[in-house]
Amino acid sequence: MKTRMLLAMAALLTVAGVACADEISRDSMLTAFQRGGSVMWAILAVSIFGYGYAIERFVSLLRVAQIPRRLMDGLRDEMVRGGVAAGLEVVGGGKSAMARVMYALLSRSGATRRELETVLEDEGTRVLFGLRKNLRPIGVAAVVAPQLGLLGTVFGLIAAFRTAAELGMDDPRNFAAGIYEALYTTAFGLVVAIPLLIVHSWLRTRADTIMREVEERALAFISAASNRAETARRSADGGRAAEVFETESVSCDEPTTIDDEGPRADAEDTSVQEA
Repeated sequence: MKTRMLLAMAALLTVAGVACADEISRDSMLTAFQRGGSVMWAILAVSIFGYGYAIERFVSLLRVAQIPRRLMDGLRDEMVRGGVAAGLEVVGGGKSAMARVMYALLSRSGATRRELETVLEDEGTRVLFGLRKNLRPIGVAAVVAPQLGLLGTVFGLIAAFRTAAELGMDDPRNFAAGIYEALYTTAFGLVVAIPLLIVHSWLRTRADTIMREVEERALAFISAASNRAETARRSADGGRAAEVFETESVSCDEPTTIDDEGPRADAEDTSVQEA
Protein backbone atom coordinates (compact mmCIF):
# COMPACT_ATOMS: atom_id res chain seq x y z
CA MET A 1 0.00 0.00 0.00
CA LYS A 2 2.81 2.40 0.87
CA THR A 3 4.66 1.52 -2.32
CA ARG A 4 1.59 2.24 -4.43
CA MET A 5 1.09 5.58 -2.74
CA LEU A 6 4.70 6.57 -3.32
CA LEU A 7 4.50 5.54 -6.97
CA ALA A 8 1.31 7.56 -7.42
CA MET A 9 2.97 10.59 -5.84
CA ALA A 10 6.01 10.23 -8.09
CA ALA A 11 3.83 9.89 -11.19
CA LEU A 12 1.79 12.96 -10.29
CA LEU A 13 4.85 15.05 -9.63
CA THR A 14 6.42 13.88 -12.89
CA VAL A 15 3.34 14.83 -14.91
CA ALA A 16 3.14 18.23 -13.24
CA GLY A 17 6.82 18.86 -13.80
CA VAL A 18 6.68 17.90 -17.49
CA ALA A 19 3.63 20.10 -18.08
CA CYS A 20 5.26 23.04 -16.36
CA ALA A 21 8.51 22.51 -18.26
CA ASP A 22 6.66 22.45 -21.58
CA GLU A 23 4.94 25.74 -20.82
CA ILE A 24 8.02 27.53 -19.50
CA SER A 25 10.53 26.01 -21.90
CA ARG A 26 10.58 29.11 -24.03
CA ASP A 27 11.69 31.25 -21.15
CA SER A 28 14.25 30.62 -18.50
CA MET A 29 13.04 30.01 -14.97
CA LEU A 30 14.55 33.28 -13.83
CA THR A 31 12.83 35.20 -16.62
CA ALA A 32 9.49 33.60 -15.79
CA PHE A 33 10.02 34.41 -12.13
CA GLN A 34 10.74 38.04 -12.93
CA ARG A 35 7.73 38.37 -15.21
CA GLY A 36 5.49 37.06 -12.45
CA GLY A 37 6.07 40.21 -10.46
CA SER A 38 6.44 40.81 -6.74
CA VAL A 39 3.89 38.11 -5.85
CA MET A 40 6.42 35.51 -7.00
CA TRP A 41 8.64 36.44 -4.06
CA ALA A 42 5.78 35.80 -1.68
CA ILE A 43 5.17 32.38 -3.28
CA LEU A 44 8.89 31.60 -2.96
CA ALA A 45 8.84 32.53 0.73
CA VAL A 46 5.78 30.32 1.32
CA SER A 47 7.45 27.40 -0.47
CA ILE A 48 10.61 27.72 1.66
CA PHE A 49 8.44 27.91 4.78
CA GLY A 50 6.35 24.86 3.87
CA TYR A 51 9.17 22.64 2.63
CA GLY A 52 11.30 23.56 5.63
CA TYR A 53 8.65 22.21 7.98
CA ALA A 54 8.17 19.19 5.70
CA ILE A 55 11.85 18.27 6.00
CA GLU A 56 11.74 18.77 9.77
CA ARG A 57 8.70 16.49 10.14
CA PHE A 58 10.15 13.89 7.79
CA VAL A 59 13.27 13.61 9.95
CA SER A 60 11.29 13.64 13.21
CA LEU A 61 8.84 10.98 12.05
CA LEU A 62 11.46 8.44 11.14
CA ARG A 63 10.56 5.19 12.87
CA VAL A 64 13.99 4.83 14.43
CA ALA A 65 13.57 8.28 16.02
CA GLN A 66 10.16 7.64 17.59
CA ILE A 67 10.43 3.89 18.31
CA PRO A 68 14.12 3.20 19.08
CA ARG A 69 15.00 -0.38 18.30
CA ARG A 70 16.72 -1.20 21.57
CA LEU A 71 14.53 0.83 23.91
CA MET A 72 12.10 -1.93 24.88
CA ASP A 73 14.84 -4.57 25.15
CA GLY A 74 16.94 -2.31 27.36
CA LEU A 75 13.89 -1.39 29.42
CA ARG A 76 13.02 -5.03 30.03
CA ASP A 77 16.57 -5.94 31.01
CA GLU A 78 16.91 -3.01 33.41
CA MET A 79 13.56 -3.73 35.05
CA VAL A 80 14.54 -7.35 35.61
CA ARG A 81 17.67 -6.15 37.43
CA GLY A 82 16.43 -3.02 39.18
CA GLY A 83 12.65 -2.94 39.00
CA VAL A 84 10.48 0.06 38.14
CA ALA A 85 13.04 2.61 39.36
CA ALA A 86 15.60 1.30 36.89
CA GLY A 87 13.00 1.37 34.11
CA LEU A 88 12.19 5.01 34.85
CA GLU A 89 15.87 5.86 34.51
CA VAL A 90 15.96 4.23 31.07
CA VAL A 91 12.97 6.13 29.64
CA GLY A 92 13.27 9.27 31.75
CA GLY A 93 14.08 12.33 29.64
CA GLY A 94 13.52 10.47 26.38
CA LYS A 95 12.01 12.53 23.57
CA SER A 96 10.71 9.67 21.46
CA ALA A 97 7.04 8.75 21.46
CA MET A 98 7.80 5.30 22.86
CA ALA A 99 9.86 6.69 25.75
CA ARG A 100 7.23 9.26 26.72
CA VAL A 101 4.42 6.70 26.78
CA MET A 102 6.43 4.16 28.76
CA TYR A 103 7.51 6.82 31.27
CA ALA A 104 3.86 7.73 31.86
CA LEU A 105 2.97 4.06 32.43
CA LEU A 106 5.90 3.32 34.74
CA SER A 107 5.14 6.45 36.75
CA ARG A 108 1.82 4.84 37.70
CA SER A 109 3.37 1.67 39.03
CA GLY A 110 0.90 -0.29 41.10
CA ALA A 111 -2.16 0.92 39.21
CA THR A 112 -4.75 -1.50 37.88
CA ARG A 113 -4.87 -2.53 34.26
CA ARG A 114 -7.86 -0.29 33.55
CA GLU A 115 -6.06 2.68 35.10
CA LEU A 116 -2.97 1.98 33.00
CA GLU A 117 -5.07 1.82 29.84
CA THR A 118 -6.57 5.21 30.73
CA VAL A 119 -3.08 6.61 31.24
CA LEU A 120 -2.05 5.19 27.88
CA GLU A 121 -5.01 6.80 26.15
CA ASP A 122 -4.37 10.22 27.70
CA GLU A 123 -0.63 10.20 27.09
CA GLY A 124 -1.12 8.82 23.58
CA THR A 125 -3.37 11.77 22.73
CA ARG A 126 -0.71 14.22 23.90
CA VAL A 127 2.07 12.42 22.06
CA LEU A 128 0.06 12.27 18.83
CA PHE A 129 -0.60 16.01 19.09
CA GLY A 130 3.14 16.55 19.34
CA LEU A 131 3.78 14.36 16.29
CA ARG A 132 1.22 16.33 14.27
CA LYS A 133 2.12 19.74 15.67
CA ASN A 134 4.36 20.93 12.85
CA LEU A 135 2.15 19.49 10.12
CA ARG A 136 -0.19 22.47 10.28
CA PRO A 137 2.31 24.95 8.76
CA ILE A 138 2.71 22.58 5.80
CA GLY A 139 -1.04 22.54 5.23
CA VAL A 140 -1.21 26.32 5.56
CA ALA A 141 1.56 26.75 2.99
CA ALA A 142 -0.21 24.36 0.61
CA VAL A 143 -3.38 26.46 0.85
CA VAL A 144 -1.74 29.88 0.73
CA ALA A 145 0.55 29.24 -2.27
CA PRO A 146 -2.20 28.85 -4.93
CA GLN A 147 -4.14 31.72 -3.37
CA LEU A 148 -1.11 33.95 -3.81
CA GLY A 149 -0.77 32.71 -7.38
CA LEU A 150 -4.38 33.63 -8.07
CA LEU A 151 -3.84 37.02 -6.49
CA GLY A 152 -0.84 37.62 -8.72
CA THR A 153 -2.89 36.63 -11.78
CA VAL A 154 -5.64 39.08 -10.82
CA PHE A 155 -3.08 41.85 -10.47
CA GLY A 156 -1.65 40.89 -13.87
CA LEU A 157 -5.09 40.95 -15.49
CA ILE A 158 -5.73 44.38 -14.07
CA ALA A 159 -2.46 45.60 -15.54
CA ALA A 160 -3.25 43.92 -18.89
CA PHE A 161 -6.68 45.52 -19.16
CA ARG A 162 -5.23 48.89 -18.21
CA THR A 163 -2.62 48.54 -20.97
CA ALA A 164 -5.31 47.53 -23.46
CA ALA A 165 -7.40 50.54 -22.44
CA GLU A 166 -4.48 52.88 -22.94
CA LEU A 167 -3.12 51.42 -26.20
CA GLY A 168 -6.34 50.08 -27.65
CA MET A 169 -7.30 46.65 -28.87
CA ASP A 170 -6.03 47.14 -32.41
CA ASP A 171 -3.00 45.02 -31.61
CA PRO A 172 -4.02 41.92 -29.58
CA ARG A 173 -0.43 41.46 -28.48
CA ASN A 174 -0.77 44.42 -26.15
CA PHE A 175 -3.41 42.46 -24.23
CA ALA A 176 -2.17 38.89 -24.70
CA ALA A 177 1.31 39.61 -23.38
CA GLY A 178 -0.04 40.80 -20.06
CA ILE A 179 -2.36 37.80 -19.80
CA TYR A 180 0.26 35.08 -20.19
CA GLU A 181 2.66 36.86 -17.88
CA ALA A 182 -0.06 37.13 -15.26
CA LEU A 183 -0.71 33.38 -15.40
CA TYR A 184 2.85 32.61 -14.33
CA THR A 185 1.97 33.27 -10.70
CA THR A 186 -0.92 30.81 -10.75
CA ALA A 187 1.29 28.15 -12.32
CA PHE A 188 4.04 28.61 -9.77
CA GLY A 189 1.55 28.67 -6.91
CA LEU A 190 0.13 25.30 -8.00
CA VAL A 191 3.61 23.83 -8.52
CA VAL A 192 4.39 24.69 -4.90
CA ALA A 193 1.02 23.64 -3.44
CA ILE A 194 0.44 20.23 -5.05
CA PRO A 195 3.57 18.51 -3.66
CA LEU A 196 2.98 20.14 -0.27
CA LEU A 197 -0.52 18.68 -0.11
CA ILE A 198 0.81 15.22 -0.91
CA VAL A 199 3.62 15.51 1.63
CA HIS A 200 1.21 16.79 4.28
CA SER A 201 -1.14 13.83 3.79
CA TRP A 202 1.72 11.32 3.83
CA LEU A 203 3.29 12.77 7.00
CA ARG A 204 -0.05 12.81 8.79
CA THR A 205 -0.55 9.13 7.94
CA ARG A 206 3.00 8.46 9.10
CA ALA A 207 2.33 10.05 12.48
CA ASP A 208 -0.84 7.98 12.95
CA THR A 209 1.01 4.78 12.01
CA ILE A 210 3.80 5.45 14.51
CA MET A 211 1.33 6.21 17.28
CA ARG A 212 -0.60 3.03 16.55
CA GLU A 213 2.54 0.93 16.86
CA VAL A 214 3.52 2.68 20.08
CA GLU A 215 0.09 1.93 21.59
CA GLU A 216 0.27 -1.71 20.52
CA ARG A 217 3.67 -2.14 22.16
CA ALA A 218 2.49 -0.36 25.30
CA LEU A 219 -0.63 -2.55 25.51
CA ALA A 220 1.56 -5.63 25.21
CA PHE A 221 3.68 -4.30 28.07
CA ILE A 222 0.56 -3.67 30.19
CA SER A 223 -0.70 -7.20 29.51
CA ALA A 224 2.63 -8.74 30.46
CA ALA A 225 2.85 -6.63 33.62
CA SER A 226 -0.73 -7.51 34.61
CA ASN A 227 -0.08 -11.22 34.09
CA ARG A 228 3.05 -11.09 36.24
CA ALA A 229 1.19 -9.20 38.96
CA GLU A 230 -1.64 -11.74 38.90
CA THR A 231 0.82 -14.63 39.10
CA ALA A 232 2.60 -13.00 42.03
CA ARG A 233 -0.71 -12.39 43.79
CA ARG A 234 -1.78 -15.99 43.35
CA SER A 235 1.56 -17.21 44.67
CA ALA A 236 1.25 -14.94 47.68
CA ASP A 237 -2.30 -16.12 48.32
CA GLY A 238 -1.14 -19.73 48.08
CA GLY A 239 1.60 -19.10 50.64
CA ARG A 240 -0.82 -17.47 53.06
CA ALA A 241 -3.24 -20.40 52.64
CA ALA A 242 -0.46 -22.86 53.53
CA GLU A 243 0.41 -20.87 56.66
CA VAL A 244 -3.23 -20.83 57.76
CA PHE A 245 -3.49 -24.61 57.22
CA GLU A 246 -0.40 -25.24 59.32
CA THR A 247 -1.69 -22.98 62.08
CA GLU A 248 -5.05 -24.71 62.14
CA SER A 249 -3.34 -28.12 62.30
CA VAL A 250 -1.34 -27.10 65.35
CA SER A 251 -4.38 -25.70 67.12
CA CYS A 252 -6.30 -28.91 66.51
CA ASP A 253 -3.52 -31.13 67.87
CA GLU A 254 -3.06 -29.25 71.13
CA PRO A 255 -6.54 -29.96 72.61
CA THR A 256 -6.15 -33.59 71.67
CA THR A 257 -2.93 -33.82 73.67
CA ILE A 258 -4.56 -32.13 76.60
CA ASP A 259 -7.55 -34.48 76.47
CA ASP A 260 -5.26 -37.48 76.30
CA GLU A 261 -3.30 -36.35 79.34
CA GLY A 262 -6.48 -35.45 81.24
CA PRO A 263 -7.80 -39.02 81.69
CA ARG A 264 -4.35 -40.31 82.58
CA ALA A 265 -4.03 -37.69 85.28
CA ASP A 266 -7.46 -38.59 86.67
CA ALA A 267 -6.55 -42.25 86.64
CA GLU A 268 -3.39 -41.58 88.63
CA ASP A 269 -5.33 -39.54 91.18
CA THR A 270 -7.86 -42.32 91.53
CA SER A 271 -5.19 -44.92 92.08
CA VAL A 272 -3.58 -42.76 94.74
CA GLN A 273 -6.85 -42.31 96.58
CA GLU A 274 -7.57 -46.00 96.48
CA ALA A 275 -4.16 -46.75 97.85
